[in-house]
Amino acid sequence: MAVPASSSLPDATLPELIEEPREPPREKAGIQFAGFAAGIASGWTKLIVGHPPDLIKTRMQTAAPGVYKGAWDCLAKTVSQEGLRKLYAGASAPAVGWTITDAILMGTLHNYRAFLLKNGFDERDPTKPGQDARRLSLLGQSIAGMWAGWSNALPAHFIEKIKCTLQVQAARDSQVGVAPSPSKVADVRQLRAYSTVAIPSSVAMERFTGPFDVIKQTVQVQGVTGMWRGFGVSLVYRSSFAAMFGGNRMFQKLKGTPYELSQDAANFLAGGLASNLYWLSALPADNVKSRIMTDSLARPRYRNAWHVVRVVFHEKDLPSRSRLGNTLAGMGNFYRGIVPVVLRAFPTNAAALAVWEAVMRAAGEKE
Repeated sequence: MAVPASSSLPDATLPELIEEPREPPREKAGIQFAGFAAGIASGWTKLIVGHPPDLIKTRMQTAAPGVYKGAWDCLAKTVSQEGLRKLYAGASAPAVGWTITDAILMGTLHNYRAFLLKNGFDERDPTKPGQDARRLSLLGQSIAGMWAGWSNALPAHFIEKIKCTLQVQAARDSQVGVAPSPSKVADVRQLRAYSTVAIPSSVAMERFTGPFDVIKQTVQVQGVTGMWRGFGVSLVYRSSFAAMFGGNRMFQKLKGTPYELSQDAANFLAGGLASNLYWLSALPADNVKSRIMTDSLARPRYRNAWHVVRVVFHEKDLPSRSRLGNTLAGMGNFYRGIVPVVLRAFPTNAAALAVWEAVMRAAGEKE
C-alpha cells in the first residue's frame, strides 16, 4: 500500500503540527514606581535600626567627660533612667528625611538600572539557565548608583544642612555650657559685609531654636542658595554610591559558588559590606561637606571647599618630623570617626537594603 502524501493529511491535524510563535514578554515602559515605594520601606528600616546607635553616639560626643564609660554604659543609663522609648527621641525629623531621601535614591536607582540594562550594560546571568539570561553588569550597577546619588543630592543636602547644624549646636552647648536661649542675627545687611576670618566657633556661631529657624536665619544671611552652600562637595560625596551599589553586586556574585548564601542572607551581608566600601570612599568628602554646612552664617571660617581641605589636612595632633609622616597624618584627618561610622553603617544599611530587595521581589521587580 502506498504511503499517502503529506498533502493528503486531514486539515484538522495541521494546527496541531504548526507551533505558533510566542510573543516575547513586554518590557515595562516609562517610570517604574515600585522602587520609590520600596525606598520608603528602606528609609523606615534605617530609622528603626540606625536611630538608637546614632542617639548613643551623639550623647557620647556631647556629654561632659566621665559621664559615660563607653557606648554600653551610655545605652544602659539611657534605658534604665529614661526608658526604651528615649532611644527614639528626636526621631520625627529623620523619619521624614530618610523617607524622602531613600524613596528618591532607591526609586531612581531602580529606573537607572532598567535603563542601563536596556542600553548595553548587561552580562550573562550564570545563575539562570540558558544563554539569553541577562543581568546588569558590575559597571552598570556602579553607574546607576552614582546617578541615583546625584539625583538624591538636592533634597538630601537641604535636610543634612539642618540636621548637622543642630547637632553641632547641641555639642557646642554641652562643651561650653551655653544656655539654649536663642539670639537672633542682628543686622543682616551689616553681617553680609564681614570678610572671611577664622574665629572661635563659640563666638562665630549663631543660635537656632529648631529646623525652621535654621532655614529662616540661613536665608536671611546668605539667601536661598545658602541652604545649598557646598553642594558641589555633596555631589562628590554622593558619587560614592557607585561603590555601595557596585559593591553590593560584587558581593552578591557568591551566588552559584560553593560559598552561596540564601537570598536574604546574601542581601544582608552584601548591603553591610557595601556600606563599608561606601564610607571608605565617602568619608573625606563627608567631613568637608559637614564643615561647610555647619560653618558660621555671618562670619564663615571657610572660603570654599578647597580651603576646608587645606585646613583639615594641616590639622595634626602630633606633628611628625618626616614629610611622609606629615602626609599620612594629614590624610588620616579626613577619616576621623571611621570606626564608629563603619560599625553603625553595617547593620543599618544591611537591613535597609535587605528590606528594599525583599519588597522589590514581592512586587515582581528585577534588578
